[in-house]
Amino acid sequence: MSNIVFAGQEAYEVGLRWYPGDPVSLSAIVLDTNWAGTYTAKVRKFADPDSTELATLTVSATYSAVTGDTTFTWSLTDAASDAIAAGKYWWSCREVAGVTRFSGPVEVTP
Repeated sequence: MSNIVFAGQEAYEVGLRWYPGDPVSLSAIVLDTNWAGTYTAKVRKFADPDSTELATLTVSATYSAVTGDTTFTWSLTDAASDAIAAGKYWWSCREVAGVTRFSGPVEVTP
């Protein structure tokens, strides 16, 4: 019997939380990785990618040659944030013509 190691392409699960109507501006740093590129990020009613889309987050992914890290920022306009009622939702962040890098629950708390 041999040892088997599985490698996958599952997205990193990252949960997001904000208050209704607040401006949304979030960031994360991925260490030792160059994931710079063009991304789309959507907030949906459920994890199913065919579920109702509630908002599109603006995404920036910037690689630093000095640190070797990629910094992601996600933001949502005030109007888009106002349109999302308190509740639990799902989001995903996908590289255009690439893979989904992040996904997870969204909690908009009153």
